[in-house]
Amino acid sequence: MTPPAELESLLDGLGDELAAWRRLAFDEKAPLKKTPLEKHRSQLRTVEAMLNEGITTARAELATGSDAAGLPVLVLDLHHVWDYFRSKFALRRLDEYRGYLDAADELAWACYEGPLNAALVTGDARPKEPPLVSFSRDPAPRAHRRGGQYRDLLPRGGMHTRAGVQLVRSLPFPVIDVPWYYGSHVPAVLTVAHEVGHHIEDDFALTETLATRLAGTSLPEAWIGEVFADVCASLACGVAYPAVLADVVGTLMNPEPTVEAAELSPHPPLDTRLRVCCAALDLAGHERPKTWPARIAEALSDDPDPSSTKVTSALLDDGYPQFAHRRLPDLLPSAPVTQMHADRLLAGIPSGLSVVPGVFAAAALAFLTCPAEYRSRRVGTRAVTEALALRPEGPRAEKRTAAATTGTQLLRALRAADSEQSAATE
Repeated sequence: MTPPAELESLLDGLGDELAAWRRLAFDEKAPLKKTPLEKHRSQLRTVEAMLNEGITTARAELATGSDAAGLPVLVLDLHHVWDYFRSKFALRRLDEYRGYLDAADELAWACYEGPLNAALVTGDARPKEPPLVSFSRDPAPRAHRRGGQYRDLLPRGGMHTRAGVQLVRSLPFPVIDVPWYYGSHVPAVLTVAHEVGHHIEDDFALTETLATRLAGTSLPEAWIGEVFADVCASLACGVAYPAVLADVVGTLMNPEPTVEAAELSPHPPLDTRLRVCCAALDLAGHERPKTWPARIAEALSDDPDPSSTKVTSALLDDGYPQFAHRRLPDLLPSAPVTQMHADRLLAGIPSGLSVVPGVFAAAALAFLTCPAEYRSRRVGTRAVTEALALRPEGPRAEKRTAAATTGTQLLRALRAADSEQSAATE
């Protein structure tokens, strides 16, 4: 049996490591000091709180001696869980990966911030940690939802204690996995906006609302989540998104399903997705390019597709109660990217756009315009630098929560005034 003093040391070691990572996000002795992981403050706090529960459980068992023999295994389980998150934060400490991951996180936040702040104003939602972008060996991007089990995402080894299994039953914040090679192909980062669309649906309980809105269309229910995410990405990234979507889907190992097979799959055929994207762009007022890439041109007819227009109208025309009755186009960043912005990047100068999704969309259009010039002008690297220059200083949570608190207080005051007025007239 491991001596109690050694067990205490094992637990102290994990606690000290968690505290060291916390200081990379927030320095209690100098609260205004810029820290390397300040953008991940709420995420690190959440992970630390979760693991500290496991440490507390272990200390209680050590004090009572009820299961002291199994404590080393529990400590290893805690390290196993921590390793899943630590590896993601550690990459942000390496120059080779920091720029891309920071910029991808900023793209995710640009798409997530508007819906989150609108939800907080209703008073029915709590502040939520934003999605974290991570690399994966999967060939396609994936969204892992908040509260979902993530045992299968951990490195090899498995969990060996009941307390450890309990920890991996609920992912503390959303995670977006992208293939490792996206780090060297910046245009594909636009797919992060699509994955954020899935997290918007999950985090703000939109599934039933979306099903109700689309009940009068011909869209199979199994496709609703993917279509909603495509619409979100189209609004945020403009005409570049469907072009990137066609390119990304074309590189997948498995072919897109036929219409008949796809009705049982959550992924609609590519042509259906491209038509919906273009219909969303039309309704949102984006100017269509003079020429589409060949794959999109094949999917489109000269006239608007009535079924796609009906689907996008159902999603875009009216506000959502979860967002204080605001419409999606009013919540997501607008990226009116044109060929001019892509040409600026190809000429070696900044795109000149003021929103992160727009900068990446311009880079994607630049790649589609001339891949060779894109590489020789280092457009991808420059787009990452330009996007990060748009990032405001300081942590996300504090600024967002303070603004949301003010809005919530105002809304509650108005509701109280309405109630008093109604009571006075009765």
